[in-house]
Amino acid sequence: MQTTIIYITGVYDTLDLFTQELKNAFESMGYASFTYDARLEEVSKQALIECIGDGAKKDQRFFCVTFNNLGYNLSLPAGMTGAGMLLKQDIFQGTGGSKREGSTEKEPNLWETYEIPYINILMDHPFHYEKPLRLAPETSVVLCTDRNHVKYIRRYFKNIRQVDFLPHAGVELGNRHKLLAERGIDVLYAGALPIYTVAKMIPDLSSIPEVDGQQMAGDVLAERGEAAQGPGSRQTQGDQGVGQGSDIPDKRVQEIIVQMRFIDSYATSFFREQAVRILVENGIRVTAYGTGWDQCEWSGSPYLDYRGKVLAPEILPFMNDAKIVLNTMTWFKAGAHDRIFNGMLAKAVVVTDDSTYLRREFTDGRELVMFRRQELGTLPERVFDLFGHLEQAQEIADCGYLAAQENHTWKSRAEYLKECFLT
Repeated sequence: MQTTIIYITGVYDTLDLFTQELKNAFESMGYASFTYDARLEEVSKQALIECIGDGAKKDQRFFCVTFNNLGYNLSLPAGMTGAGMLLKQDIFQGTGGSKREGSTEKEPNLWETYEIPYINILMDHPFHYEKPLRLAPETSVVLCTDRNHVKYIRRYFKNIRQVDFLPHAGVELGNRHKLLAERGIDVLYAGALPIYTVAKMIPDLSSIPEVDGQQMAGDVLAERGEAAQGPGSRQTQGDQGVGQGSDIPDKRVQEIIVQMRFIDSYATSFFREQAVRILVENGIRVTAYGTGWDQCEWSGSPYLDYRGKVLAPEILPFMNDAKIVLNTMTWFKAGAHDRIFNGMLAKAVVVTDDSTYLRREFTDGRELVMFRRQELGTLPERVFDLFGHLEQAQEIADCGYLAAQENHTWKSRAEYLKECFLT
């Protein structure tokens, strides 16, 4: 029986890159592909309906594999529920609406109508996607990049029947990599500083009477300051500190978490800036890509080489020319980030703050270099040590490359999806 996997592209360049990697992997396994281009909604939907209709006649199977809820609300016109009823001349509504224009009748969800498993890979914390997760198709399988996110889904989204852990993966550009000694970039950081746009996310804290929003935000940010200066003991997870030891119902706790998610973005951005800043202020040249770095008060330092924003595929050649790829986690304390695996597959030395997942997968100083957030002050010394012992650094880069190539490519993730969800 032939199986066709449906992909959705045309919204975010980063997700398009991941999608193409998965598509290549699945096609190498013999799966057929259909790509829905969100930039051509009407044409894409019509073609998808015809593909499903033709496949149904041949007893084919279909799966949708997508990222960050793309296409979750694809719908059919009300009353159109059978493949035999879907005519070529029918023009369907775009992905944004759930009701047909001029009608009060709800349009049936495409994935539910045809009982197509909707495999939804989240690349960020679920609290960023409250509405699409609440309205997720009944056929949804939600995959999270952090094990704590899995717990969050299970607690707050009882409508999601299947949820699992699927870490980020890396992309390799070419198979010939320069030695570290031949590379032109000392330290590369690829990522924006959302701290300068996070103000748009701050709610009216007085509208949340159950918690002291001002104190909560102050505590988290004070903790991050402690982490940048020296030892600290606390960690902030999605729902930690909200509703703990209280009688606030789960539904309201989840609403508060969504309203307060600006704290997460602010804290993540703060630590990201501090990690780069401490290197720059210690005379280590850092090449940075992404928005916001030119707004730092220290952006005039000769050791910060800010090169603006580039598309996701465009950062890979620069990683191939970097001795060190620096990563700071997006508050994934039980997961990873694609920067880590992209850097390893570029045969750079990856230097990153740790997580429980990274500690289980790798050994500090063997496949990569890890530090704890409260040890940020030691980061310049560790980087200088790598520069001073390039042979040992090359061994780490080589070992990291082999580990990522074996277990942390999108092909590896595709094999897991095949084993667990496509059979």
